[in-house]
Amino acid sequence: MNSYTISGGCICGGIRYTVDKPAKCIIHCHCSRCRKGHGGLMTTCAFVKSRDLTIVKGSDKLTTFVYPPEVQRKFCSICGCSIIYAVKEFSDHVFYYPATLDDGNHPGHSSGSEHHIYVNSKAEWEVFESSLPWHEEDMEDENYEKDWDDWVNT
Repeated sequence: MNSYTISGGCICGGIRYTVDKPAKCIIHCHCSRCRKGHGGLMTTCAFVKSRDLTIVKGSDKLTTFVYPPEVQRKFCSICGCSIIYAVKEFSDHVFYYPATLDDGNHPGHSSGSEHHIYVNSKAEWEVFESSLPWHEEDMEDENYEKDWDDWVNT
Protein backbone atom coordinates (compact mmCIF):
# COMPACT_ATOMS: atom_id res chain seq x y z
CA MET A 1 0.00 0.00 0.00
CA ASN A 2 1.37 3.39 -0.98
CA SER A 3 1.46 5.84 1.92
CA TYR A 4 2.10 8.88 -0.30
CA THR A 5 -0.89 10.23 -2.19
CA ILE A 6 -1.78 13.85 -2.83
CA SER A 7 -4.67 15.19 -4.86
CA GLY A 8 -5.64 18.23 -6.82
CA GLY A 9 -7.90 19.51 -9.52
CA CYS A 10 -9.10 22.38 -11.62
CA ILE A 11 -10.90 25.52 -10.47
CA CYS A 12 -14.41 24.32 -11.31
CA GLY A 13 -13.87 20.87 -9.79
CA GLY A 14 -14.64 19.10 -13.06
CA ILE A 15 -11.20 17.44 -13.15
CA ARG A 16 -9.63 15.72 -10.16
CA TYR A 17 -6.30 13.89 -10.04
CA THR A 18 -4.07 12.03 -7.61
CA VAL A 19 -0.29 11.74 -7.51
CA ASP A 20 1.10 8.61 -5.87
CA LYS A 21 4.81 9.48 -5.69
CA PRO A 22 6.72 12.64 -4.74
CA ALA A 23 7.83 14.84 -7.63
CA LYS A 24 11.32 14.08 -8.95
CA CYS A 25 11.93 17.79 -9.43
CA ILE A 26 10.20 21.15 -9.59
CA ILE A 27 10.78 23.48 -12.53
CA HIS A 28 10.04 27.21 -12.59
CA CYS A 29 9.99 28.02 -16.32
CA HIS A 30 10.41 31.60 -17.55
CA CYS A 31 10.03 30.92 -21.32
CA SER A 32 7.65 33.03 -23.39
CA ARG A 33 5.33 30.07 -24.18
CA CYS A 34 4.82 29.33 -20.48
CA ARG A 35 4.25 33.01 -19.72
CA LYS A 36 1.60 33.29 -22.44
CA GLY A 37 0.02 29.93 -21.61
CA HIS A 38 -0.42 30.77 -17.94
CA GLY A 39 -0.61 34.55 -17.87
CA GLY A 40 2.22 34.82 -15.34
CA LEU A 41 5.90 35.64 -15.32
CA MET A 42 6.75 31.97 -14.90
CA THR A 43 5.10 28.59 -14.60
CA THR A 44 5.85 26.03 -11.91
CA CYS A 45 5.73 22.34 -12.86
CA ALA A 46 6.29 19.11 -10.94
CA PHE A 47 7.91 16.19 -12.81
CA VAL A 48 6.59 12.66 -12.13
CA LYS A 49 6.32 9.32 -13.90
CA SER A 50 3.13 9.18 -15.96
CA ARG A 51 1.93 6.10 -14.10
CA ASP A 52 2.05 8.04 -10.80
CA LEU A 53 -0.53 10.63 -11.86
CA THR A 54 -4.12 9.46 -12.27
CA ILE A 55 -7.09 11.47 -13.48
CA VAL A 56 -9.79 10.23 -11.09
CA LYS A 57 -12.61 12.47 -12.31
CA GLY A 58 -13.36 14.40 -15.48
CA SER A 59 -11.05 12.82 -18.04
CA ASP A 60 -13.77 13.71 -20.58
CA LYS A 61 -13.21 17.40 -19.70
CA LEU A 62 -9.45 17.22 -20.28
CA THR A 63 -8.66 19.08 -23.52
CA THR A 64 -5.30 18.91 -25.28
CA PHE A 65 -3.51 21.73 -27.08
CA VAL A 66 -0.41 20.68 -29.03
CA TYR A 67 2.28 23.30 -29.55
CA PRO A 68 5.02 22.91 -30.51
CA PRO A 69 4.48 19.46 -32.06
CA GLU A 70 6.41 17.66 -29.31
CA VAL A 71 4.43 19.21 -26.44
CA GLN A 72 0.89 18.51 -25.19
CA ARG A 73 -0.77 20.93 -22.80
CA LYS A 74 -3.81 19.44 -21.09
CA PHE A 75 -6.38 21.67 -19.43
CA CYS A 76 -10.02 21.73 -18.29
CA SER A 77 -12.40 22.48 -21.15
CA ILE A 78 -14.80 24.19 -18.70
CA CYS A 79 -12.63 26.53 -16.59
CA GLY A 80 -9.37 26.51 -18.61
CA CYS A 81 -7.21 25.42 -15.67
CA SER A 82 -3.93 23.80 -16.78
CA ILE A 83 -3.41 20.31 -15.38
CA ILE A 84 -0.70 18.43 -17.34
CA TYR A 85 2.22 19.31 -19.60
CA ALA A 86 3.62 16.34 -21.54
CA VAL A 87 6.81 16.39 -23.62
CA LYS A 88 7.51 13.72 -26.26
CA GLU A 89 11.16 13.47 -25.15
CA PHE A 90 10.04 12.28 -21.70
CA SER A 91 7.30 9.92 -22.87
CA ASP A 92 7.06 8.02 -19.57
CA HIS A 93 6.87 11.22 -17.48
CA VAL A 94 4.56 14.22 -17.21
CA PHE A 95 4.69 17.61 -15.60
CA TYR A 96 1.72 18.71 -13.53
CA TYR A 97 1.07 22.11 -11.99
CA PRO A 98 1.49 21.89 -8.21
CA ALA A 99 -0.44 25.13 -7.74
CA THR A 100 -3.52 22.96 -8.49
CA LEU A 101 -2.86 20.68 -5.50
CA ASP A 102 -5.47 20.75 -2.75
CA ASP A 103 -4.81 23.05 0.21
CA GLY A 104 -1.41 24.13 -1.12
CA ASN A 105 0.02 20.66 -0.47
CA HIS A 106 3.74 20.15 -1.02
CA PRO A 107 4.52 18.08 -4.15
CA GLY A 108 7.04 16.05 -2.15
CA HIS A 109 10.23 16.92 -4.05
CA SER A 110 13.51 16.75 -2.17
CA SER A 111 15.71 19.68 -1.27
CA GLY A 112 18.00 20.58 -4.16
CA SER A 113 15.63 19.34 -6.87
CA GLU A 114 14.02 22.72 -7.61
CA HIS A 115 15.32 24.78 -10.55
CA HIS A 116 14.57 27.87 -12.63
CA ILE A 117 14.88 27.33 -16.38
CA TYR A 118 14.90 29.60 -19.45
CA VAL A 119 15.95 32.55 -17.33
CA ASN A 120 17.42 34.17 -20.45
CA SER A 121 13.84 34.32 -21.82
CA LYS A 122 12.27 36.00 -18.81
CA ALA A 123 10.21 39.13 -19.29
CA GLU A 124 12.42 42.21 -19.46
CA TRP A 125 10.72 43.78 -16.45
CA GLU A 126 10.80 40.64 -14.28
CA VAL A 127 13.07 41.03 -11.26
CA PHE A 128 14.83 37.70 -10.86
CA GLU A 129 16.50 36.90 -7.57
CA SER A 130 16.75 33.32 -6.45
CA SER A 131 18.80 31.16 -4.16
CA LEU A 132 17.67 28.15 -6.22
CA PRO A 133 19.80 26.80 -9.07
CA TRP A 134 18.94 28.43 -12.40
CA HIS A 135 19.72 27.79 -16.04
CA GLU A 136 19.80 30.22 -18.97
CA GLU A 137 18.09 27.55 -21.10
CA ASP A 138 16.67 24.17 -20.08
CA MET A 139 18.38 21.82 -17.62
CA GLU A 140 20.42 18.95 -18.95
CA ASP A 141 18.24 15.89 -19.53
CA GLU A 142 20.03 13.92 -16.82
CA ASN A 143 18.62 16.32 -14.22
CA TYR A 144 15.12 15.24 -15.23
CA GLU A 145 16.00 11.58 -15.55
CA LYS A 146 17.73 11.13 -12.20
CA ASP A 147 16.42 8.17 -10.34
CA TRP A 148 14.39 9.04 -7.23
CA ASP A 149 17.15 7.55 -5.04
CA ASP A 150 19.64 9.93 -6.64
CA TRP A 151 17.47 12.92 -5.66
CA VAL A 152 17.08 11.74 -2.10
CA ASN A 153 20.78 11.01 -1.68
CA THR A 154 22.13 14.31 -3.10
